Amino acid sequence: MAYFVGIRGSQVAPDSGGPFGITDHSKNGMLQKHREGNTMKSTLRLLAAVSMGCMASSAALAQPAAPAPAATTAAQLNVDQTARRDQIFANWTTVTDEMLRNPSPNDWLMLRGNYEMWGYSTLDQINRDNINSLTLVWARAMGTGQNEGVPLVHDGIMILPNPWDQVQAIDAASGDLIWQYTRGEIPTVDWVNGPLRTSWGQRQRSVALYEDMIFMATSDAHIVALDVKSGQVLWDTPTGGDGYAGNSSGPIVVNGIVITGSTCQVAEFGCWVTGHDAATGEELWRNEVIPRPGEPGDETWAGVPFESRWCTGVWGQITYDPVTNLVNYGSTGNCPAPDVQRGVVGMNATNAGTNERWTIRPETGEVVWRHQVLPQDNWDQECTFDMMVIPTVVNPNPNAEGMYAANTALAGSERRTLTGMPCKTAVIWSFDMETGEFIYARQTWDGATNLYESIDAVTGVPTLNPETIMNEAGGTIFFCPTYMGGRDWPSGAYDPVRNIMIQPTRDRCTESTSRTDREPAGNFLYNTQNVTVANPNLPQGEDYPGGRITAVNVETGDTFWQHTMQDSNYSPVLITAGGLVFNGNADRYFFAVDIDTGERIWQTRLGSGISGYMSTYAIDGRQYVAVVAGQNSNGNNQLSPAMALTDNVSTANMVYVFALPE
Repeated sequence: MAYFVGIRGSQVAPDSGGPFGITDHSKNGMLQKHREGNTMKSTLRLLAAVSMGCMASSAALAQPAAPAPAATTAAQLNVDQTARRDQIFANWTTVTDEMLRNPSPNDWLMLRGNYEMWGYSTLDQINRDNINSLTLVWARAMGTGQNEGVPLVHDGIMILPNPWDQVQAIDAASGDLIWQYTRGEIPTVDWVNGPLRTSWGQRQRSVALYEDMIFMATSDAHIVALDVKSGQVLWDTPTGGDGYAGNSSGPIVVNGIVITGSTCQVAEFGCWVTGHDAATGEELWRNEVIPRPGEPGDETWAGVPFESRWCTGVWGQITYDPVTNLVNYGSTGNCPAPDVQRGVVGMNATNAGTNERWTIRPETGEVVWRHQVLPQDNWDQECTFDMMVIPTVVNPNPNAEGMYAANTALAGSERRTLTGMPCKTAVIWSFDMETGEFIYARQTWDGATNLYESIDAVTGVPTLNPETIMNEAGGTIFFCPTYMGGRDWPSGAYDPVRNIMIQPTRDRCTESTSRTDREPAGNFLYNTQNVTVANPNLPQGEDYPGGRITAVNVETGDTFWQHTMQDSNYSPVLITAGGLVFNGNADRYFFAVDIDTGERIWQTRLGSGISGYMSTYAIDGRQYVAVVAGQNSNGNNQLSPAMALTDNVSTANMVYVFALPE
C-alpha cells in the first residue's frame, strides 16, 4: 500500500506492512463518520442503477458524493509511433476464452500467466546452463506511485499497468511506446472532502485482456474498458464507495464477465466483489463480504452493529478454475483490530465474512463454499491473497515441518486442490477446489506464526492462541508474523513438473498495544501501536533473515527446500521450465535460484528495489523476462537490523526486460 506521512503514523496500512520500529497502526485523515447502513445500501442501489448504461462519458456520472478525480481522457498517442502502431497491431489476434483457458507460452495474458495463478512458464530457452549470459535488452520509465504491476504480453505487444490508473501499450521486443492512457491527472487524496479518500488503489497490479479490450479497476472503484489498439475509453462504470473504496490487484474476465474485488481499508463499511458484462459494463451481480442483520453469520459478530463492521474488503488476487468453472477469492480482517475496542471480549465473535475463502459461480456470484481461515482477527492478517488451483494426488504428511493439521483420511485421492498461502500468517492451506474439503495446513517453518493454537485435521476449523487476543485496554500482545506478513500481496508460484509450490515470505514479529486514548473511528480505525521485533524461534543458524523462499511438495506438504536472505524480498516469484525461480529484493537484486536446490545461481542489480511482478514471453523465437522495479515502501521500509548496509532505493519506477544475446 501507499506510504504517506501520517498513514497509521509511520506504519503503512493493511495492503502492506510497515517500517522497522515503532508504528502507529491507524487510518490517517479526518474520515467523516460514515452514514448508517440503510443509507449506504440505498447509495449502492443508486450506483448500480447508474452503471447500467454507462459508456465512455460515464466519468461524469460518478457517485454524487465523490465525483471522479478528473474527467476521463483519451490515450496519449505518441505521434511518431502512429504508423508503427498500425504495423504492430496488424498481427494482433483477438483474445478469446479459449486463449485464456490455454494460454500460448509465447504470451503472458494475465497476472500469473494462467487462471490457476501458477506463475509458471513452459519456455526454457533461458535455463540453468545459460542464465549467466542473460543481458538487459531494454528498459523504460513508468509513472510515479507505488509500483507493483505485471507486464502482460500478447502477440508481441506489452500492456503495462502503471500506478494511479495509467496503462501503456509497448512494443515488447524494443520497448517503444505505442500509446499511453492516463485517467485524468494523478488524484489528490483528500481525507475529508474527497473526491478520493483512499490511496490504496494507486497500485495497478494488473489489468485484464479480453477480445480487443483492456479492463482496469481504478483507484476510485470504477471499472474502465479500453480499446486495445488505441487506448480509447469504451465504457466506465462506478461500483460504489463514495471515494473510500478502490482496487489494487485488478480484475479477471471469465466467460465475458469482468470480476473485480475492492479495498475498503479506510472505510467505515465493508466492501464487495462484482461481476460486470464485458461488452457494456452492466453490473450482473454483487457479493458483499460482511453479513447484514438477520443474514447467515450475523450472529458471529456478537451484537456489533452493522454500521460498526468496518473495512473488510477483497483487494487480493482472484483465481479461476476452468475445469470446475469456479472462482475463488479471499476477504480481509476488520476494524478496529482489538477485541477490547470492539466490545466483544470473552464472546464468540469470530466475525463471519472476515478472513474467509469464497468459492463462487462466475455467472451469478452464487457462493458454493466458504471457509474462514483466521477468525477473530486482532492482527490485520488479511486472508485475501491468491491461492492456486493445482490438480494432484493428496497424501498429507502429519509429520511435515510446521504441519498444523493433515486430513489423512483423504490420502491417495486425486483432487483439484486450492493450495496456497491466503493470509499474512505464513501458513499454507490446501482445500478441495470443488467441495471445500480441508486437506492440510502448515507453517513455512515451525515457529513462523503463533496465532493458532490448533487446526482441526478433519474440518480445518482453527482454534486461536488466546495469548494473542487483544482483550485488555492498553494491553500489549506479542504475535508473529507482523502486519506485513509472512506473506503479503507478492505471489508464490507452482511447478507442475515437480509438483511444488514456492512462496516468498518474511520472518518478523510484532509487539502490539491496544490504544486507549482515542476512539476507533474516523482516522484511527485499527487503533494499535506496534513495534517490529525479531522472531525468537528462528531455525538454528539463522540470524534474523529479511526474506525467505520456501518450496513445498503439494501432495504431502513436505518442505522441498528453503532459500534465506538478509534483505527483504517483497516481490513475487516466477518459475520457468528452464529450472529457474526468479525473485527480487530490497537491495535491488533481481536474481534466480535453481529450482532443484534453492541455490542462487544468478543475479543482477537494478536501479531500485524489485517492487512488482515478473513475466516471461517469446517473440520470433526469442525468450524475454520482464520485471517491474521502483517505489514499494511496504516491504522495503520494514528492514531488519541485519540490513543496515542494504542499499535500498525505493524510487525510479522502471520496467526492465532481459534476454540471451542474439
